[in-house]
Amino acid sequence: MRKLAPLILLACLLTAGCWQTVSRPYRAVMSLQPFAAGAVTVNGSDGKLIHYALKKIARGRYRMTQPDRGSDFGQGFELGFFPLPGAPSHVLIYEAAALDHTVAGADLRYYGVLVVTGQKSAEEIRPDCEKDARAARASGTRQGKDGACTFADRERLEKSLLPLWKSGKKPEYHYAL
Repeated sequence: MRKLAPLILLACLLTAGCWQTVSRPYRAVMSLQPFAAGAVTVNGSDGKLIHYALKKIARGRYRMTQPDRGSDFGQGFELGFFPLPGAPSHVLIYEAAALDHTVAGADLRYYGVLVVTGQKSAEEIRPDCEKDARAARASGTRQGKDGACTFADRERLEKSLLPLWKSGKKPEYHYAL
């Protein structure tokens, strides 16, 4: 899972297709902790493997950082996982925030669907505002100037992510802990 957060945010920033907000709809909600802390390996749609370290932190959140020496060493994300109303218990909403911008608490948070496939595995379904417009329209979620979808509140986010999960969209990333 540690590897999950940095990848999610980096990819979202590069593709400008993720769903985002600065409102922090889960600020007062305790995150679920479906995984143990430890090493994480991410296999993306390009077949490339990336390694991360996952650590449990306050409020049920995780910190996922890149432990391999190199230009991305130590970079990562704060992650939270929350139930997706109307979906089975193994289907979660993820919230990711870049570690280098969380001090003020007003930085962007990115959202998508995480499907827990086992005690040590998960798959990420990342929303794309343009490609997943039908799911976004379900709640009035709108595409912003930067191409990313923004939503007004937690209810609208959840109302958009449920049809995204039900759409059968294939996961882009696979995580092994």
